[in-house]
Amino acid sequence: MAQIEELQEKYSDIANFVIVYIKEAHPDDEWQMESNEESGVIYSQPKSTEERRELARAFIDQMDVQTETLLDDIDNTAMACYAAWPERLYIIGTDGRIIYKGGMGPFYFDPDEVEEILLKEFAPATD
Repeated sequence: MAQIEELQEKYSDIANFVIVYIKEAHPDDEWQMESNEESGVIYSQPKSTEERRELARAFIDQMDVQTETLLDDIDNTAMACYAAWPERLYIIGTDGRIIYKGGMGPFYFDPDEVEEILLKEFAPATD
């Protein structure tokens, strides 16, 4: 999260940054990770929008997220449309078209690529 928020601070004049909170990647009722258990991050997969909203709020609070955060619906529409599970970075151009689709996170989650694209596509030309 820190890298994304650094990018947001650095490039807020040329890009809007948004997080879309989707389904839980490692819920205790599906596939819990030992590292989550050690950290006390133990949640069940939400069954309602309100439950997902509560988990999103916990994420925002626990990670001290400053980036605008939107909530995917309980049917996972955004997740399915953007192949976003468990996490993925996108850049959407001013025309609404996707100009960058990052690799599936966390292993191919590359904020440095995002910065390169932002600079190439949106940075003002210099003399």
